[in-house]
Amino acid sequence: MASQSTTGLNKTFDLLTHPSRRYVLYLLTTESEVMDIETLAAALANWDEGQSPVDESDNSASIEVALHHTHLPKLAEADLITYDVDTGIIELNGTKGHGQLIATAARVDGYKQASAGD
Repeated sequence: MASQSTTGLNKTFDLLTHPSRRYVLYLLTTESEVMDIETLAAALANWDEGQSPVDESDNSASIEVALHHTHLPKLAEADLITYDVDTGIIELNGTKGHGQLIATAARVDGYKQASAGD
């Protein structure tokens, strides 16, 4: 049987398996701890723009649907965020000790914080 800490680690890795969930946490920890779903979807579409030839507006809309139905509920269930479905506001609850893991994943994934000139 897996120990309690191993079980928690497995849940963390499962949660961070999808790049969109990692990007949500990265943005909320580096850009703003509170964000609306439209802004978040647009940021994800902008990041994803170079990775697929999909029209950005279509991509942003499909990303918003995936965020709403899949990724944000999983992050909320793990108590990393609060997601108000009615207002579309996402708020970081803290990284629950995963800050270093999120930062390392961000570097590996190629995310970079926007500078004032961007």
